[in-house]
Amino acid sequence: MKKFLKYGVVMAMAAFTLSSCNCFKKMAKNTDQISIVANPEVLTLVGNEIVTDVTVVFPEKYYNPKAIVRITPILVFDGGAIEGAPKYLQGERVKDNYPVISKHNGGVYTQRIAFPWDPRARKCVLELKVEGKCKEGDDFVLGGVIPVAEGVNALQENLSYADALIVMPDDFKRITHESESVNIMYLVNQSNVRRGELTKAQTKLFEDFIKENENKDRVTLGNIEAKGYASPEGPEGLNERLSKARSESGKNAISRELRKLKDLKYDVAAYGEDWEGFKELVEASNMKDKAMIIQVLNMYSSAAQRDAEIKNMSAVFEELKKNILPELRRTQMVATTDIQGKTDTELVAAINNREPLNLEETLFAATLFDDCAKKGEIYKAAAEKWNDARAWNNLGVSLGHQNKWAEAENAFQKATNLSSNPALANNLALSAMVRGDLKKAAEYLPTAGEHTKGLASIHGGKYAEASSNLEGYNKAVAEVLNGNLSAAKNALVGDNSAKADYLRGVIYAKEGNKTAAVAELKKANEKDPAIMDRAREDINLKEIVAEL
Repeated sequence: MKKFLKYGVVMAMAAFTLSSCNCFKKMAKNTDQISIVANPEVLTLVGNEIVTDVTVVFPEKYYNPKAIVRITPILVFDGGAIEGAPKYLQGERVKDNYPVISKHNGGVYTQRIAFPWDPRARKCVLELKVEGKCKEGDDFVLGGVIPVAEGVNALQENLSYADALIVMPDDFKRITHESESVNIMYLVNQSNVRRGELTKAQTKLFEDFIKENENKDRVTLGNIEAKGYASPEGPEGLNERLSKARSESGKNAISRELRKLKDLKYDVAAYGEDWEGFKELVEASNMKDKAMIIQVLNMYSSAAQRDAEIKNMSAVFEELKKNILPELRRTQMVATTDIQGKTDTELVAAINNREPLNLEETLFAATLFDDCAKKGEIYKAAAEKWNDARAWNNLGVSLGHQNKWAEAENAFQKATNLSSNPALANNLALSAMVRGDLKKAAEYLPTAGEHTKGLASIHGGKYAEASSNLEGYNKAVAEVLNGNLSAAKNALVGDNSAKADYLRGVIYAKEGNKTAAVAELKKANEKDPAIMDRAREDINLKEIVAEL
């Protein structure tokens, strides 16, 4: 660490030799032996505070045993000053409770200095106002004002909070599957379709579904499926044959009823013993012993073992034979359609021409535009029309990317009134961080994303912890603050944005490579001319800003 300066360089010596404070006379003669170190040497913005640690080392045989010293940090900047909490020290003969500095051995004290953040303080000087007195009851006498550090590293302000915003997904499907089904039921060990098992109502339901979809635009009618099942009782081989025979008989029965419809195709499949259906029906039933039955199913994978164990529970098996097993002896007839959704080109055209879309189409269409303002227009229209939580949230995300955080937070709050999706807690945590309300942000953090938690760690000064939760640009910021410049450069690989160029300029400046730093900052300026206003106030660029 560099000694910022020594007392004798800046302090009026006469101040320590005031007749009203004669115990300071000898101390004044040796002030050049006192060292003051700020760590970090440049103050740092951490959360909502400007912080550094100042360590003062007093030499041996220096400190007067009768002296009480008050050291007050002051942050001075153009347009104002902020006075921090004072630190009191005392000699060995003072009967008070302050830290004691030994005359014989000297002493060391470290003061954690923190000031509330003020954007005007980017260019500032940290001074220590030193006052002293020789005995209780005397007034403190000004001994001098000592500058110990210059400027604030406000790199935390460069974080990209929008990078951690979470979009809630739409439910748009390029192909939508729709189906209609009917069941044909059978007696135990039978596969013939009895009279009345395929009703006119069932046939009409199927017929109407097919007629409605066979000539529709964007709709492809699939093959009609006949799925045969057997109840899980008796020999497994028999049930395999039963399920196959049932699927065939079911297919034949429905095809006779639909014979007037042309070009229908059928798929026939046998599924054997329907243990999954058995389990679902038992779980949904009011049987008092259903937990025992489920336990048997979980314990045994063999169909024969399951069958034997359940039959051993005679009372239970009788109830199963009456209420559960008959529902499994069936052929399920299924008609399906595939509905082709609009193409990306059609969706973009519909948005641009203000043609009507449904909610899911609108939410997906917004993702096809790169411009955040355009996305915001689409999400806002969807939110106002359908009052949908996803639309409000995604509107907030687009506003955040436009740096309109107050409006974004309002949109997130509206979404929260409609949904408890974790994305909303994440996004509200970010908007709270942006406006400096770290206490409110902490309320949302438990369910926030890892990226957002990493940003919160930066606000807490935990840069190594933050880095493990971050990636890309924000990881690079954390690594620069942590002093790991090589890792910061690696995190920026592939990022050619203006903010990344700017950060590379800061990294090169810290490495002492002025030529590379200037080149990166000029690239950043070409992409975003406003970025140079930040550069002129950035203490990290103090040595090169004149060359820009």
